[in-house]
Amino acid sequence: MNYNSMYKSVALVCIAGLSLPGVTQSAEIEEVLVTGMKKISSVMETPSAITALTGEDLASRGITQLSELQFAVPSMHYGEKLGNKTIAIRGIGEFNNQPGVLVTVDGIVQSNGSSSQLSQMDLERVEVLRGPQGTLYGRNSNGGAVNFITAKPTDDVYGSVKVGFADYEHNSIEAVFSGPISDTVGIRVAASHLDMGEGWVENLMPGYDDHMMGKKTNIRVNLAAQLSDSLDAQLSVGRSDMSGPMDPHGIVKEHMVYANSRTNLPIDGTLVTEEPWKVYNKGNADSDRQYDLKNLTLNWELDGITIKSITGSQDWEDEFEGPADGSSVGLFQRYMKTWTETFTQELNVSGETDSLSWIAGMFYMDDQRSRDFIIGLPVPAFFPLPGRFEILQQQNDTESTSAFVDVTYSLSEDVRLGLGFRKTDEDMIERHSRQIFFTGMPDPVVDLCGGIVETRWSESANTSRASIEYDTSEDSMVYASYSEGFKVGGINESDCNPPWDPETVASYEVGYKAILHDGATTLSAAAFHYDYSDFQVSQVIGIVGIVANAGDATIDGFELEMMSNIGDDWTLSAGLTLLDSAYGTFLNTDALQGDAGALENKGNPLNKAPETSLNVGIVRNMTFDSGARLALSLNTAYRSRTYFREFGQIDDSQAAYTVVNLNANFETADQLVTARAFVNNATNEAYITDMSTGDSQYGRHAAWGMPRHIGIEITRHFGTR
Repeated sequence: MNYNSMYKSVALVCIAGLSLPGVTQSAEIEEVLVTGMKKISSVMETPSAITALTGEDLASRGITQLSELQFAVPSMHYGEKLGNKTIAIRGIGEFNNQPGVLVTVDGIVQSNGSSSQLSQMDLERVEVLRGPQGTLYGRNSNGGAVNFITAKPTDDVYGSVKVGFADYEHNSIEAVFSGPISDTVGIRVAASHLDMGEGWVENLMPGYDDHMMGKKTNIRVNLAAQLSDSLDAQLSVGRSDMSGPMDPHGIVKEHMVYANSRTNLPIDGTLVTEEPWKVYNKGNADSDRQYDLKNLTLNWELDGITIKSITGSQDWEDEFEGPADGSSVGLFQRYMKTWTETFTQELNVSGETDSLSWIAGMFYMDDQRSRDFIIGLPVPAFFPLPGRFEILQQQNDTESTSAFVDVTYSLSEDVRLGLGFRKTDEDMIERHSRQIFFTGMPDPVVDLCGGIVETRWSESANTSRASIEYDTSEDSMVYASYSEGFKVGGINESDCNPPWDPETVASYEVGYKAILHDGATTLSAAAFHYDYSDFQVSQVIGIVGIVANAGDATIDGFELEMMSNIGDDWTLSAGLTLLDSAYGTFLNTDALQGDAGALENKGNPLNKAPETSLNVGIVRNMTFDSGARLALSLNTAYRSRTYFREFGQIDDSQAAYTVVNLNANFETADQLVTARAFVNNATNEAYITDMSTGDSQYGRHAAWGMPRHIGIEITRHFGTR
């Protein structure tokens, strides 16, 4: 792909298209303040690629979960596979529950990428930082960071009740109450419940449950107190519960002949399907997930110095079971339960003078996990008798400590220099066993690792960043930056090998940001280059997944993001990403091409890194004589071919697709009633979000994105908004 000519043509077209003949651009874009760089600044003043969506933006577009957020943010990809919810930014994502994009809720680091369901309710804003954040955020932020900032108590009493009805018997209710308790204490309570009565992934096996149905319940209480003139506190307590057959895992590409030759499966009469949103699963599936979060944040303002303490406690229980082979045989009955307890403490000290702003901090995390993973084998395909395969991970403890400093110095009125450094130390202990049982035999027939294996190891990493900014005018700036990141190593409980190595990245980025047309238009552009070492990839060998190091990899890319108000009636937005990613020398065996031996994957594109991603939105605002308002919006998202495995085969990818979402938002003149009608995925586009396979399965398994979904929401507001 010739990026040089494409960059120029895209930039010229977008910039030229912002000035429309005969149309007055007068409405200014609302300034959004963010804290992604751990200090308050506007998006347009931040020397980093960052997207911020306010709570109003999220509500008007109906963005309530990560699967919808991806279509509003450049370079973002969301995937889901057997309960694991993963985010990738610029081709960098999560493997084996080790995030590559860090997620925080009010500053609390989510140690598990799948546990942030509670955060997606009653939000003040969402910030998405793209590129390595190894200095300010540390471990597991190679791709970037997603920060959920919850709505805080209001000075005046406010409340709302929202009810929703949609396809697939989706019935929802959400309620918010906010206001003062006293002159110095405020409270905000938010709760929601979603009942998904009908599954949108149909199980074609008679008598067994469909998938993607169940219930979700969230509740969160935020307290804010001004303890003194210089000290304030925020306490947040929340809980999320999810249950039901929520983990679709179906065939998207058959590989029947190979499966038969490898496993002697009873192919005759076996039913599979590649049809979207359908699966053959012999057996019911179910899940039960609970997440609890407690957060205390203290802020002291002392003579130009701010001290901030963020204390978090998280408990995450994730249990699911069901058939995983995607056929009418029901060969693999999978059960997994994970317990995670995480304690985090961050302490920051920051200050600012006329020419210098700085922040220094320390971070501590104690993360304790346990996991039981059992695969039932009712059909004697691998062994002479039916049996089960167990991975019992009694303990996985991680202690992470780090210290960082970051400064920005003004060399002149228009030029600023930024420098940052972080040191991280990790101590890890993991204990697990792998056993095979046959029916009627209580003791293991084979203990693959020789009993309980305990592995201890330590890691340390130094990450740094440097940036220079230059204000080309009062409303525009250019910047250049260098940043480093690392993702921790780990051990595969499904094999007996030593831990895999940490992954490191060095990023080079140049960018341009401008406010145009008297504030009616914002424009951001960035070009970047990544150098990766020990790049981590996920594989499935036999019936279990592992993580391996792929050696080196590179990513080159360009992003463009724009928003423009055309008069008082129209708003245009767009986001474009162009990526050129490639593995370096990487020999690996494909489970579906076992007879071919080790394959060289050098030059193949990275997983979840489409060459082209494009988001375009248009909003038509109308005000009636009565004072009531109506906003009609069309939002589209295009993704070119996306690969999910490293072998560069078409069958391992999702072809180019486009998702179209429609929204109509109505508000009465007194602003007490709002309503939203929506059609998500209006063209009923069939696309997959993640994929896996192995030499013991029928083919390639994947999860589908949601089909067309039509619904309405009505909200009654009380008090001052």
